[in-house]
Amino acid sequence: MFPLLPYMMHKAHKNNGDLDYHKMFYLHKKILTLMTLVLMPFLWSDISKLNVPEGFVIEEYVADIDNPRQMVEGVNFIFVGTRSAGQVYAINKSDLNDVTVIVSDLDMPTGVALKDGDLYIAETDTIHIFENVEKKLLSKEVLVSKIFFDDLPRKNMWNPLKKSWHGWKWIDFGPDGALYISEGVPCNVCDEDDQRYGTILRLNNGVLEIFADGVRNSVGFDWHPETDEMHFTDNGRDWMGDDIPPCELNRVSAKGDHFGFPFVHGKSIDDDSFERPEDFEYNKPVWEFQAHTAPLGIKFYSGDSFPKYFKNGAFVAQHGSWNRSKKVGYKVLFMKFENGEVISSETFIDGWLQGEESWGTPVTPLFLKDGSMLISDDTSDSIFRVAYRG
Repeated sequence: MFPLLPYMMHKAHKNNGDLDYHKMFYLHKKILTLMTLVLMPFLWSDISKLNVPEGFVIEEYVADIDNPRQMVEGVNFIFVGTRSAGQVYAINKSDLNDVTVIVSDLDMPTGVALKDGDLYIAETDTIHIFENVEKKLLSKEVLVSKIFFDDLPRKNMWNPLKKSWHGWKWIDFGPDGALYISEGVPCNVCDEDDQRYGTILRLNNGVLEIFADGVRNSVGFDWHPETDEMHFTDNGRDWMGDDIPPCELNRVSAKGDHFGFPFVHGKSIDDDSFERPEDFEYNKPVWEFQAHTAPLGIKFYSGDSFPKYFKNGAFVAQHGSWNRSKKVGYKVLFMKFENGEVISSETFIDGWLQGEESWGTPVTPLFLKDGSMLISDDTSDSIFRVAYRG
């Protein structure tokens, strides 16, 4: 079907002499509608294909959430950021059919976080705040946001391709009360003049600083429940081959730690385009994931609803490969920790990938106050719920 598009464009040009852009618009619209009808059966959520360990059950929690990414739980609502949809959703926990779009037309508003009843939303260059958001939702008040911070690196970037490249944010409040923000590099591999790119930033009392450096594209971080040390996932660069470089799980021991990018990938793979600076020091990853699996959201488990085996371990969503000769990822992993150190990794949920066909892409886990775990899937437009039944 895709090869038909240039052919039909050529035919329209030939018949009209010059391209009639109004006709072309409607022609594109018809083609995209036809493509959607053909492809839709393959994009529907098929929860029967998902596999979970014995004793666990998985169900569809909410459907038809356009492109769900990061999630955060409040008292009455679950808030969901999106990337391509440009929207943020509020899901009423007491009535899952009550789903409200609280803001639209933002630039990849993936990042959502709550603090003291206020909702923070991060798009590519701005962080917005909705004060007392749940109270206003319950009382049906009109929601009006304010700009919380708008001096992120992409604020004055004129190139739309670079602005969107790894421009989506993951945000969360740390144990110190500061807001942490991922800031990916606007490229596959580069060394930008603005040193805030390729970092995890910390915003505290209006002051933005680099907390972790040498980070290509982190789309998930969390703090170990015993050590309070941040652990973050990082997606390795492309076009070095099917099997290198690995994706990473990293641990920040101190502010300013450097994690190698763009000079070193994984524990020791040098980049051909960038020579290591003299006396270069960097932190090696605490775990190397298979290349191109795209680990995104990470959440540590500190509850009591799952078996004791999972206590203080981390769950990591692998979004899956897009440019590998054979697809990998498309699963949720469990990372076993002992004494603050990761010792093993195992598959917790799989089934999104069937042979070489994928019908879903897990983005992040989120543990709810009731002890269950949600998983957002930005391809099937679903949020799944996992619970332990024994």
